[in-house]
Amino acid sequence: MRYGSVCSGIEAATVAWEPLGWKAAWFAEIEKFPSAVLAARWPEVNNLGDMTKIAAAVRAGDVEAPDVVVGGTPCQAFSIAGLRNGLADARGQLTLSYVELANAIDDKRTERQEEEAIFVWENVPGVLSDKDNAFGHFLAGLAGENEAIEPGERPAAGKSNGYWRWNKKTCQHIAAWPQRGCIYGPQRALAWVVRDAQYFGVAQRRKRVFVVASARKGFDPAEVLFEFDGMRRDTPPSREPQSAVATNAEERPESGSHWDNSLNPHPTLNQSNNTGGIGQSNQEIFAQRGAGIVCNDHHSAVYSSVARTLLAKENDSTAEDLETYVLAYGGGNTAGSIDVATACTAHGVRMDFDTETFAVHGTQDPDFNFELAHTLGRNGGQENACIAFSYKDYGADATVNLSPTIRAGNHDTSHANSGQPPAVAFAENSRNEIRLQNGDGQITGPLSTGGGKPGQGYAAIATKMQVRRLTPIECERLQGFPDNHTLIVWRGREVADCPDGPRYKAIGNSMAVPVMRWIGERIAAALPTEEPAPRTWQRPFLKWAGGKYSLLPELDRLIPAGKRLIEPFVGGGSVFINSNKHAAFLLADVNADLINLYQMLALVPEKVMCHARLLFSSLNTAEGYTAVRDEFNRQLIAAPERAAAFLFLNRHCFNGLIRYNRAGEFNVGWGKYPAPYFPENEIKVFADMAHNCVFMNAGFRRTLSLAGEGDVVYCDPPYEPMPGTAGFTGYASGGFTLEDQIALAECCVAAHQREARIVISNSVAPRIVELYEQHGFSLNYVTARRSISSKGSTREIAKDLVAVL
Repeated sequence: MRYGSVCSGIEAATVAWEPLGWKAAWFAEIEKFPSAVLAARWPEVNNLGDMTKIAAAVRAGDVEAPDVVVGGTPCQAFSIAGLRNGLADARGQLTLSYVELANAIDDKRTERQEEEAIFVWENVPGVLSDKDNAFGHFLAGLAGENEAIEPGERPAAGKSNGYWRWNKKTCQHIAAWPQRGCIYGPQRALAWVVRDAQYFGVAQRRKRVFVVASARKGFDPAEVLFEFDGMRRDTPPSREPQSAVATNAEERPESGSHWDNSLNPHPTLNQSNNTGGIGQSNQEIFAQRGAGIVCNDHHSAVYSSVARTLLAKENDSTAEDLETYVLAYGGGNTAGSIDVATACTAHGVRMDFDTETFAVHGTQDPDFNFELAHTLGRNGGQENACIAFSYKDYGADATVNLSPTIRAGNHDTSHANSGQPPAVAFAENSRNEIRLQNGDGQITGPLSTGGGKPGQGYAAIATKMQVRRLTPIECERLQGFPDNHTLIVWRGREVADCPDGPRYKAIGNSMAVPVMRWIGERIAAALPTEEPAPRTWQRPFLKWAGGKYSLLPELDRLIPAGKRLIEPFVGGGSVFINSNKHAAFLLADVNADLINLYQMLALVPEKVMCHARLLFSSLNTAEGYTAVRDEFNRQLIAAPERAAAFLFLNRHCFNGLIRYNRAGEFNVGWGKYPAPYFPENEIKVFADMAHNCVFMNAGFRRTLSLAGEGDVVYCDPPYEPMPGTAGFTGYASGGFTLEDQIALAECCVAAHQREARIVISNSVAPRIVELYEQHGFSLNYVTARRSISSKGSTREIAKDLVAVL
């Protein structure tokens, strides 16, 4: 898929979609700092600048009409943190420019008999309640309606209903669009939904409206954005009032009872800045949040103001036989009430008092109402984030698998983690005052470009009542970007001197990467699939012992895409000649005759083929073969003729075996084949690819030293012999020893540390398996047919090892 991006910012979509194999056709960004980030990270992609000019350029054929268009037009016109002028704001009118661009792209694609594009749009939830019904105008434009679409029937003047709210000041109805819906219009089908980034693995609440629209047949946007309730990433609200879900809390513990703060392992379970944690303050906080820990250790009893419905057992909290506990989290809504019973969202874990540690598995929404950074249920790709802490030594770090953005230490300064108090994230306004977010769906405190309004303050956290700003890296992580994604050369300054201010603003205005990745994956899954035609594999023009032609389907699956494919043991070339994942090739081998043949076919293919045809037509006898081999070993012929002789020997010798004696002479006998095949078509295919190839006569050490970021390395060394067999490693004089196998693995690890991807084929010899396991390779076993036996009927089926790093 190729996509165009408008209002690109720092390109959350590209960070999210590149792993899917999607390619950016163009960007469109006018802000200077984000444009500089785009130029630094994706210099090969053209930034078109002003999005309002792209539609005309597409119609003129000057700009590509891609498969997908993505963009989040400016939100200031709709955000409740701004003036909310809607379509009267020039920035709000860019929603209509997006519709104009969509129409231009679909017209051009239809003209070229291509399928219509897929459009992805993002904005703040405030657009759903715009006073001018901007969302209805936008949907109408995409769907192909002539008038603005309304969310439902309007009530009488002065009245409100579920779809319209009466504004007494302006004496007009204001649309109240639902958080999800779909429309099938005369031009396009479309769907929209509000998604919160906290349910996609980032430690912030960030609600956004996402619209997917397309006229493509067989593609339903509702399949992209809608999930069954059982699959949703948030928790459906309870239909009962809070009082019906949990009864009144138990009585507070008697005076002198001890609340050990080391058992409050995450700051979002206790969202105040506690000063010591002994007494009633923590009890009240846990009762408010609907969370509690109940366990029984007679020396360090933990008591809780938790309703009986939250306990793991119907025992009294002081009962001596209590062996289980429940850590219950309350879900929060914008009204400040617990909308899911905490007992329903808790993960009860049995605790063995004889063990040193136990673990707590967190729910997806541990915080209550404030917009605080926290660890999520799916953080780090795990099904449930795990908070592990010591049962007997409460001084241990209580944050083993918490979010990497903000780590919380223990409260009590006598513990081992003193000096690492919990961190609470909020926005700091222009007067250096705390501005907590209150569930309005806008940019949360940690990622606000300034307290929710452009230019005001910075993101900050409080630790034991001390305030510091979040670092740009922390903000990048909260949005799902790689560390230092926005750290660039800016206005002549070195990278290390890049100012923080524009980085904060660019990050705060961006989309959340994991949400965009989810949308991309859902689009890919919703596209109609066709059974691909069986792939045909190109045979190499050389016969080669140990060649990988029979393994190409398995190898193609395991070898990743990249800018360049490097083969230190190119051999017969089956792998590179069939690669469609790489644009360039570095092909090396220690066999100088092989590399000479490749180089001559790349430079003077007709000359080589002409001389080879003459040899094939007249010298297929024992005497003729011996004469060519002797002249070849004297090394007195020119490079093109020597290349033709090598090709002749390869196709006429016994089994296509390439073997040299200690003197460096080719010593394989005549194969007695009545009419060896002249591979003219195969050579032409090779010659067509040769302009993208660099051929090098070099050992694997030198070749692998050239591998780095963007490279994919495929190694096919001489196989390590299986125990009890002699094997064959004599492709070149000197052979290939176990020490060479070890050195090869180490060179590959070094190349991987320079960000190259590694794939190695070898035998399943036990010491090879052990070697690759020690270096962290993942091991794959594939079935191979051995081709070195003298009789085809006796060539065995065996397993090969394909190791990937």
